[in-house]
Amino acid sequence: MSMTVLEAAKHLEEAIRHSQPFAQLRQAYAEIQRDSAARQMFEHFRSMQQEIQTKQMNGFEVTEREIEALQRAMASIEANGKLGKLIQAEQRLNELFAQVTNAMFRPIEDLYAGRS
Repeated sequence: MSMTVLEAAKHLEEAIRHSQPFAQLRQAYAEIQRDSAARQMFEHFRSMQQEIQTKQMNGFEVTEREIEALQRAMASIEANGKLGKLIQAEQRLNELFAQVTNAMFRPIEDLYAGRS
């Protein structure tokens, strides 16, 4: 019996939820939730990040001032041990996502390269 693409995606979701990189992210996030200062810093950074992404997606220009403020917030986050650990865990999970994305696009690349 063959698996549909959506069924495979559901299995992939479960695999991600049970992966080591996600477990590390979950643990780092739990540590932040127990530290009110770190949690506030993280929430402020995410809010800034989301505002900038929304502006970009809607075709609005992001100002140099906004970019500098985001960079300052990122520097503060990286200096905080708990938040730095969260950022590192996110990066490891993003590396996993990049590998998955590459695998998903491989059939198209193979087709266009005459390998399928």
